[in-house]
Amino acid sequence: MILFEIPDIRLFWSDDDRFHSQFKEGQITKFKSYSKYPPVLKDIAFWIPEGFEENDFFELGRGIAGDLVERMELIDEFTNPKKGKTSKCYRLLTGAWIGV
Repeated sequence: MILFEIPDIRLFWSDDDRFHSQFKEGQITKFKSYSKYPPVLKDIAFWIPEGFEENDFFELGRGIAGDLVERMELIDEFTNPKKGKTSKCYRLLTGAWIGV
């Protein structure tokens, strides 16, 4: 376990090929962590209030979801010409990681 930097002994009983395919007989390979669950994409769109700071939104997302959020990115922006309001859509990529 220490030689391969495997963080949890229970991984040895895993049927997950992502674990077993990392190791070859006679080779010392450092374990590469992977997501236990498939990634989930969520899009969030909302009207932007005055004084909106994008970094505040990113901090809020990471503060609530912690390490489960792998990536947050702006994917669309729309301004309603009649109302003069702007909407932004952010994509969040989440997953639960093991071995990190």
